[in-house]
Amino acid sequence: MIPRKGSKVMCLDDVQYRWIAYSTPKGTEVRIEAAEIPGSQMLIAQVPKLFNLKWIPDIIDFGLENGWEAGDEGEPLYIRKNRDTFRLLEDHEIPE
Repeated sequence: MIPRKGSKVMCLDDVQYRWIAYSTPKGTEVRIEAAEIPGSQMLIAQVPKLFNLKWIPDIIDFGLENGWEAGDEGEPLYIRKNRDTFRLLEDHEIPE
């Protein structure tokens, strides 16, 4: 569950998403969930250290196109930003 304190809300296609970004040793980790359903399936994106806010809609769209069920319960969906796109992470790439 994403805490309210320190997180932000974005509306995309009439759906509100809550997101927060954390600095990690390898870059930035962005966590997104449906704002109105706390504790729902989370989308976790690994992006470069120099995080650009313009990536948030692209992260959400990629997640939705690749199996992320924002309003349902479930294990997080992990993705990583490549140069111009995103890709799903394989099980062995997901941090523990």
